[in-house]
Amino acid sequence: GTTVLDPVMHLAGDGGSCVAYLMGNHTIAERMFRFEPSVMIHAPLRTAIWSPADGAARFTLDKPSDHFGSFGNAAIAAVGVELDRKVATLLEHLGVGVPDDLLNS
Repeated sequence: GTTVLDPVMHLAGDGGSCVAYLMGNHTIAERMFRFEPSVMIHAPLRTAIWSPADGAARFTLDKPSDHFGSFGNAAIAAVGVELDRKVATLLEHLGVGVPDDLLNS
């Protein structure tokens, strides 16, 4: 799903821009769901592409391994690390800098 936040925020006089996305794959989510259905609080991943009124665009997401590692299940944690790497690969493919934190999972 996509959420365009600009129309409402601009009514309040804010000049920034933000589009929020849910990014995921149901077959990957199921690999965690089978162990703990509550993982769905973090799947699909919440992401945002945003910019302040006078700045460059940014991509933001919560680090998957942080969220999925919190369930105390090695299988779920492993999927979180895999997702860190998938996001890093996507950013690299797009020619965007990859945060070291995503590479060091």
